[in-house]
Parts: sequence; structure tokens; C-alpha cells
Amino acid sequence: MKKLSCLMTAFIVFILQSSVLPFICDGITQPNLVFLFVVLMALHHGQRVGVVTALIGGVCQDVVIGNFLGVHLLPYLVIAFACSYIGRGIDKDQWILTELIVLGATECCLILTCAVLFISGQFINGASYLFEFSIPMLAYHGILALPVDRVVWRLRRDELYYGHMGYRW
Repeated sequence: MKKLSCLMTAFIVFILQSSVLPFICDGITQPNLVFLFVVLMALHHGQRVGVVTALIGGVCQDVVIGNFLGVHLLPYLVIAFACSYIGRGIDKDQWILTELIVLGATECCLILTCAVLFISGQFINGASYLFEFSIPMLAYHGILALPVDRVVWRLRRDELYYGHMGYRW
């Protein structure tokens, strides 16, 4: 993987998420580019890169939003582990599968975030939370999954080791 390109892309995603998207969207719901980046990095780059991306993305998003540490961190780590396991057999041409995995991961992340908020003692109505955020987030992530996937796929560096493709960090 190209480290400098990856760091620059992560910085651009962070700036877009924290300063540009709040002005474009309605303020209640907006696409979560950091989450999309975490899911797609875990799918295409493996467990180590996915977990590191989830750690950095989750901590940064918790700090920027001002929630207690862990609201985004824990769901991102769980989703990154799951997506890195699922993503072992995904090829570049399997864009429908990538889209479905992103949509499933989005719903799982919303459920895990709801569970973390409930366990932490926050008053939350799970059904209304999921209904209010699921539909817009699935629409946003469904539209943005393939363009972000193309960006993340370009960060991948395949090298030949002993006759088979391998990944280097």
C-alpha cells in the first residue's frame, strides 16, 4: 500500500467529514465518510490495515464530535474485524458484493452504536434511533460506496511473492 497516498486520503476524508459535509447536509444525518473508509480499507487491505484505520478513525471521530470515547471506536473495530475476514475473497470486479457488504456494515454499525449508547446509560429509544438514521445512512452509503471504493482500491499495492499475490503495509 502506498503510505503517503493513504495518509493524504485519510486526511482529506477527515476534513470532508468534519468541515464540508455538515454544511452540505441537513445537520441531522450526513454520510459517514470515515466509516466508509474504514469498511473499504478493511475489505481490500486486510485485518491489520483495517484495524489501524478503525482505531484512528474511531478515536478521531469521537474526539471531533465530542462524545465519550468509544461510541464510534468500538463499532468501527468490530466492523473492521468482520469486513477484513469477509474481504479475503473479494475481487475488484465484484462491485455488487462490495455494495451489499457496505450496506450491511452500515446497518450493523448503527445497531452497535445504539447498543453502546444504551449500555453507557444514555436514554435512547432503539427503534426510533434505527428508523431515523437507517434509511438516510443506507441511502448515503449506497450512493457513495462505489466512488469511495475506487479511491480505496487505488491505494492497494499488489506485489508478487513466490508466485501469488500478497499485500504489503
